[in-house]
Amino acid sequence: MEMLPVEILETIFKNLRYSDLKQASAVCHLWYNVYQRSSFLSKMAVHFKKELTPDTIELFLKSECLYQNICFTSIPFYDVSKSKRNLCRQDVIYEDVRFIGQLRRLLSKFADSLQMLSFCKCHLERNRLFEFLRMIPDLMSLEVEECIFAGDDTGQTLQLSKLKKFNFKYPEDEIQRFESGHIYYNMANNQCCLAKLKVQLLVNEMFGDLDSDLWEQVKAVARMVKHHKKTMKSFKADSFNDPALKKLLFDDDELQLEKVVFGELKLRKDDQVFYTFVEKQRKIKKLEIAIESNLDASNDQYLRAICDNLEQLEQFYYDMSRNSDGGLENLQKLRKLKNLVLTKNRNTVALTEHCFDQIYMPNLKSLGICYKELQLPAVRQIPISFPNLKALNLSECGKAVIDETVQLIFLSLPELESLDLSKCKQVTERAFLGTTRISSLRKLKDLVLEKCDGVTDLSLGAFDNPALKSISLAMCTRITNVGWEALCRQCPNITWLNASHCRNFDDESARIVATMLRELEILNLFKDCSLTNAAVYCIVENCQYLEDLCLTKCRGVKMKKAEYFDDKMNRVNRDCLKNRKQTLP
Repeated sequence: MEMLPVEILETIFKNLRYSDLKQASAVCHLWYNVYQRSSFLSKMAVHFKKELTPDTIELFLKSECLYQNICFTSIPFYDVSKSKRNLCRQDVIYEDVRFIGQLRRLLSKFADSLQMLSFCKCHLERNRLFEFLRMIPDLMSLEVEECIFAGDDTGQTLQLSKLKKFNFKYPEDEIQRFESGHIYYNMANNQCCLAKLKVQLLVNEMFGDLDSDLWEQVKAVARMVKHHKKTMKSFKADSFNDPALKKLLFDDDELQLEKVVFGELKLRKDDQVFYTFVEKQRKIKKLEIAIESNLDASNDQYLRAICDNLEQLEQFYYDMSRNSDGGLENLQKLRKLKNLVLTKNRNTVALTEHCFDQIYMPNLKSLGICYKELQLPAVRQIPISFPNLKALNLSECGKAVIDETVQLIFLSLPELESLDLSKCKQVTERAFLGTTRISSLRKLKDLVLEKCDGVTDLSLGAFDNPALKSISLAMCTRITNVGWEALCRQCPNITWLNASHCRNFDDESARIVATMLRELEILNLFKDCSLTNAAVYCIVENCQYLEDLCLTKCRGVKMKKAEYFDDKMNRVNRDCLKNRKQTLP
């Protein structure tokens, strides 16, 4: 077996079940690479949207590729116009027999390989949903977002023993929230080891009677957390504000979370539940939180409690609204923090231009600040307060990010590997043509300059950085073919390029990119209306390692669905192993 050519190994692997494939991949390095790179297995997510038809499904049934992630978006799985509720308040569901039959075949084909299944804004009949899920007993991740359910609730219990992640978002309509919430009853008793739970409840303390039917749905979430408290490591909830329910979930010593996300968390000074929570959950490594306190209140005491108790934090996403400079000083207590993102969505309690002066965090590797009112002196302090940054995101900091700021970054943070300056409209050509060039960032791999009017052909001519792997120039409307050629010539190792909404990007631009950036793996050309079919053919022919090509809303590209499928998906997948860089021994 060790002497067999890769092509024969691939043929053998195609006849194995997915579970057997995973075991075979652990035999040796050669087999693992064949398993990872072969065309019959794809980790890409397949997104089916409104136009999904039996004929479209047939194309995927004929494909040799097995997909691991499938997402259904805005699909009526039954005929909404014909379905109705009779006098006995029972739903009469009309389904397309051929369409449902094709869906069964589709899920049956991918049953062994499928790991994640997502339903978003779909019309679903409950029994049909349970039927589909029973076909995939090894499913590891399930997402149900804003779906409208119909049909009687039979009280079935899901048997997804390997499920690790569950994401549920209620619809905004109150009645639909009640009917869709029944799925929690079925999930609460599922015998699995749930590790990640994400819910968006749209419920607060003013919602109504705690004994109401809607509250019963929310209480089912609490039972689910209790049932999986020994294995659950990640929990996310939006608008999760009822004190009694919060206590029911978090007043438990056995629940030891590592990742927590709270959106729109309304707190009061006497809300002891929050302080108890941070005292007990000391193992949290990732926390994302937006606290909504009273208009005249300060959130400094909540930030202080977080920094005093959660010493293991490695990633922290925090909304600075209603915080002062003194509150931010507590951040330096988080000695293990590696990734910090600070946002400010409201302008009630102002941070001054010296908000970072008393902070020194040499261990921080990644910093993101999304704050429109950030002042220039605060940005000048960043290299001093955070001297060892590898990634810096200053998107939307329009007032503080000017030419001088960009030059300061190039000079003071030479170890940067990622830089995001998107939506910084005050940046001009001089930022890139000054005494310190972007070439001084020799380790820079990712660069985001979306909606930066100062990026022109002259700017790209100064991008002499062969280390660059990923660049986004979306909505940079002043770039012509001269600029694209300069970029490709000086940064030949780019594998990820976003050129969406670039009105001057035409067929000639596509030819330049395709012929000069032959290592491209991801190319986004969303809404580049000057492109035609010739650009698509040129890209597919020359970019041998291409994995993802976005041509959405390119009005000049006129391709039938079958032709589009063959050129963009089947063709790339089929030749993936043959064209991939030869790293096999």
